[in-house]
This record gives sequence, C-alpha cells and structure tokens, in this order.
Amino acid sequence: MSADTELREFVRQLRGAGRYNGHRYALFLCGAVPWGQAQLAILDIASNDSLLLAEYALLDLSPKRAKQYLGHEFSTVVIDAYSAQAVDDWLAAAGTLIAGGVLIVLCPEFDQWPEYFQGKSDAAADKLESSFLQRILSKVLDSSGVYCISQQGASASVTPLIHPSLHPAWTTALPTADQRSAVAAIVRVYKGRAKRPLVIRSDRGRGKTSSLGMAAAELFMQGMCQRIAMTAPNRAAVEAAFKQMQRILPAGKIVDSGFYFENCELIFMPVFELNPNQTWDLVLVDEAASLPVSVLHQLLQQHPRIVFATTVHGYEGSGRGFDIRFKDILDRERPQWRRAELKVPVRWAIDDPLEIWLNEAFLLNAEPQTPVSNLLSNIQIRVLTSTDLTQDLILKQVFGLLVQAHYQTSPRDLQYILDSSCVVLVAECDSCVVGVCQLLPEGGLDEDISAAIITGQRRPKGHLVAQRLAHLNASADYTQHVSFRVNRIAIAAECRRRGVGRQLLNAAEEYARHNNASYLSSSFAASSDVIPFWLQNGFTALWLGSRRDTSSGMYSLIVAKALKPEFEFDFSEIHTRFLNDLPWSVRHVHADISADTLSALLTGKSVVSLGFSADLHVALRYCRQELIFEQAAAGLTRLCSQVDLRLFCDAELAIRILLLGQNWQSVAGQYQLDGRAGVEEKLRLMFNQIMAIYKRAEEV
Repeated sequence: MSADTELREFVRQLRGAGRYNGHRYALFLCGAVPWGQAQLAILDIASNDSLLLAEYALLDLSPKRAKQYLGHEFSTVVIDAYSAQAVDDWLAAAGTLIAGGVLIVLCPEFDQWPEYFQGKSDAAADKLESSFLQRILSKVLDSSGVYCISQQGASASVTPLIHPSLHPAWTTALPTADQRSAVAAIVRVYKGRAKRPLVIRSDRGRGKTSSLGMAAAELFMQGMCQRIAMTAPNRAAVEAAFKQMQRILPAGKIVDSGFYFENCELIFMPVFELNPNQTWDLVLVDEAASLPVSVLHQLLQQHPRIVFATTVHGYEGSGRGFDIRFKDILDRERPQWRRAELKVPVRWAIDDPLEIWLNEAFLLNAEPQTPVSNLLSNIQIRVLTSTDLTQDLILKQVFGLLVQAHYQTSPRDLQYILDSSCVVLVAECDSCVVGVCQLLPEGGLDEDISAAIITGQRRPKGHLVAQRLAHLNASADYTQHVSFRVNRIAIAAECRRRGVGRQLLNAAEEYARHNNASYLSSSFAASSDVIPFWLQNGFTALWLGSRRDTSSGMYSLIVAKALKPEFEFDFSEIHTRFLNDLPWSVRHVHADISADTLSALLTGKSVVSLGFSADLHVALRYCRQELIFEQAAAGLTRLCSQVDLRLFCDAELAIRILLLGQNWQSVAGQYQLDGRAGVEEKLRLMFNQIMAIYKRAEEV
C-alpha cells in the first residue's frame, strides 16, 4: 500500500470510528509547508463541509473569519498553523466539528514549532521559544485521540477501533432532554410571574444558544410573546439561535439583526443599546459571563423577564466567575430565580477525546483550590518564575483563579502568561493560590519613538497606559520612564474583601519600586464594583475612554499611582483636569454612563482643600430656597464633581439630575418620589449635609 493510500485510509478509519463512537479527533501534519499541503491534497477534503483557518486559500478551501463559521457545523477543520496564530480562533473552530470530524493542523515539526510560533507571536518577550506551545505539544503526546504524522517519517496508527459487540453506535436525538428542559424553563420566564429570572449554564457544544432560538420560536408560535430582545458579545455568537428560529418557523424572515414572524420580532443588539425605556416582553442574554457584574445587575433591574445564558468553560469566557459574582445579587434581589443546566453534548459524545484534550491543553476546565484554613493569617506573596509556571499544579491554580474572577478570560490569556514579559505575583495560603496579580512592564522608550507617540504618528505594541498618558498630556516622561501596569488582579471568591488584594497591590508596588519604576498603573472596564478598590488603594483616576467596549458595554478607565515625587504633581494636575471636564463629558460624551459608576469616580475628594466657597454659597441659598434650581444648577454641578459623594445620602439621585441631565419625572419614578418637588427635597437634604461637613471642618 502506498504512503498516499495509507494516509487516506487512516483518516477514513478515523472518521468511521468517530461516527460510531461519537468522537472527534485531531491530526497534526508536521513538516514543511509544501509537504503539509501535499498531504492535505491526498485527503480529498470536501470544500462544502470543511472550515479553513489560514491567511490564504489552500486547495479548494477558502479561509473564513469567526463571524462566518460560528453557529455552523463541519466534518473537517483545517488550521494552517504557519499563518493562523490566534489560539482563540482554533478553539472556536474546533467547536464546530461534529462526531466523526477531524481537526487537521498543518504545522512545523514539533521540535521547531515553538521557536517559529514565538517569532510570529505578538507577545512581547525575550524568549526564543513559546512555553505556551511547548505545553500544548506535551499534551498532544500524552493524549489519546490526537495523532501526529511527520515528514521525518514518524507515523500514526488508528487506536479508536470500533467494537460493535461492546457498545451500540452513538446516536443523539435533537433536541436533547436538557435542551427541552431549558426551552420549557425559558417559556416559563415569559408566562410565569415577573422578576423570576433564569440562568442557563453549559459547557461548549451543549446547544445553549440553539435552545434560546427554540424557545423564542415556540413563544412566537403561541402568539403571546411579540417582542424579544437578544444580546451577546456579537451577532455571530447567536447565529445558532437564528438558524433554529428559521428551521422551526420557515415563514419567518431574517433581516439584518432581526427575525420577523407575523407580528412578532426578535431583535439582536449590543448590550449598551438595550434601552431601559423600551418595552420588551422578554430579554435573552447569551454569553452573560462576558459582561461585568454591574451591567448584569443593571439588566436585572431594568427587565422583569430575563434569561441569562453562559458558557461554563470555553473561549467565550468563564461562567464559573459569572456564578460566583452574580449569584449573590440574584439571591438578594431575585430570591426566586431559577437555574437550568445543559450537560449532554449535541454534536459529540460525552467522552469525546478532542474535547478532553482541548480542556486539558488549554486549561478550559481549570479551577482554583480552596485553602484548608479560613483564617488567612499565613498569606505569603511571591513572584513566580518561569519554572514555576511550567508546573501544572501551580499553573492550573493561577489560570483557574483568573477564569473565576474575570468576566473575559480566554486561552489567549494563558498564552500571554507563559510567553509574554509579564510578571506574575501570587498570594498563597496553605499552598493554595488565593490571589494573582499580573504586571506588565511599560515605558523605557527612546526620545524619537516617544515624540512620534505624542504626535499620533506611532503606536508601538504594548505600553497601553504609558502611550495614552504621553499622547493626552504631550509629555514624553510617561513613555521614557519605566512603569508597570497591573494587567489582571484576581482574588479567590472565599478570600475577597479580606485584604488579599491590598497585599498584592502593595507587593506589586514594592516590585515596581525595586525595578526603578516611576509609577504603577492599570486600565479596566469602569464599573461601580471595581473603581472603589483602586481608589482606596491610592490610585488616581486619570482618563475615561470615549467609546464603550462592544462586549462589556463599559468605558475604559485608566488609574495610576505615583512612585516618584515628580509624578505625584503630574497626576494631581491631570486628575483635577479630569474632574473639571466630567460635567461636560457626561452630557456630551458619556451621556449613557450609569449613575453608580459616575458616583464611584467622584469619590475621595476633600471639600476642605478645595477653594469653592462661591459654589457653597450658591448651595446655601438654594437650600434656603432663595434661588430656584435653574439659578443654582451650575454651582451645584461643580460641587458634585469636587466632593466625596460616598459621604452623602441620595448622591446618585443628584448625579442623575445634575450630571446626567435626566428629567424630573424619570428620576422621581426611579426613587418613588412625588415629582419634581420630591426630588428637590432630596437634593436640598444632600447639599445641607455637604455644608454641614464643610462647616465642621472650618471649625477644627
């Protein structure tokens, strides 16, 4: 038998075994580019049933982007690893494979690939070889159902033999029992009592998104539910839901981001376009784990009939973190919320070797460990070495903690930990990692590059905060001086609000000082549950992005802490300008920012140290009703941007009226007050409190 025939027969047997067992397999073709493409040609892959991830077309296959294949199914996925480096895309593509499917990877020889991969990677580091890829390849060699054929002569043999006498052929009936239960639960959210939200959890490939579409179609068929809103990180992520609706309701039409059937409509929109003033019969939130808690909380408050669906382990983000962060809010505000879980895969068997390998190699199922002691009296903080990160026990805890704590963590973050120049600090208790802090070095750029950054002519990779501050303030100091940016900080759920985060930041500051850094910084999605942590630890808010993140729906915030005297003055000046600009920006740039986020940004101000006696006098006259609101509004607005609003009752009410410009009736309705008169009574109460504190401070 010729080598060509052997390869073709090998893959044919793989597919046959896979269809019988409900399995999918991976095949690595290791060698030079022409050799790999020649092997691919031997396999006679059907272009209409195959997906290619590559920079250029191969044979009759054209490469596709994520939005072109999410929600579709294929029997073959080909990854040209010479040109397709995005690991998140690898996993997204693998998720489209059906039972009997084969993931084919064209790649260099394993002993050459880590160096090639690192050279093509945008992870800034001095490493010659990718530790991330070395880890992936080590798991290839340890896994069943993953095969390698090398140009150097190594070959594979088929081990997943079919044994009809041992078990019957794998079959799946769609929808699965789990899906039917989920659909019934979604329908119950609409038909049952309001304010009883549903949370659907599943691993990848369990038909979660399809279940949302099935439920919407069933409600439309019954003619009761007419307006459904659906949101997700992007439209492509919910393609499966639209396909199910079209299958069940062939008379319906998909137009742009909507599905229309008779007098019913389902509209997809980004989360920040979900207007609370619009009335929806039902709201479906897919991949809820990709949203910050504050956004989820807002959706919960605004929509009485809502479903949150999330992936527990996957490239979309972690549902584990979603569970931990959001469950307390649900228990407190919607105690009758319900949960549904999808456990059975739709397109492959529960013991699928490809899923097992992907979970292990990319740590999709990583979980942090829980310390034996609950006292946290023996917390130790240390900087992990590259050797530490090669140990599975430590790496799984570190990555599991990041997955648990952050709403957007993907396999690419694992690559970043292992291959970039980031510094990883951990807090340990009883040999368990209970806290992680990632530091990225920034700055140290030369004068010419810094000048080009300031004028907007250059934007080198990395140095996110340093470049932003240099450009905004026309100062090369921020890019020429060395600094460190806190890229991620994560604390175990059972250890939060117990000082572990503060200890990690203190250790990060000590590390930065030891390495002659001028300042420590961070950039994150601005939300009321995150901002106070940074401000309470001595960081100063310096910049608020002008565009919302399309996935999280939040604005980016930059905070920094000076480690050298000259930067203390600079940051104080920038912060003052930031506060002075806020009253204008919330009207013209950040008009849709939430009141609680704005309130968090305005914390930490000392009324005593600010010369605003004229505005205080205006507030005094307003409280005495000597001035009407319209005459006092400008002075009252300035006061709101200069005091620590946490100290005063009804601060968010004042923000809605003075900074966000919301109308009297809207605010009165939100706080159950008697129109404008009731709102103004609350305003006067707050400004009386401000003046009382100022008066006491003057007397000291």
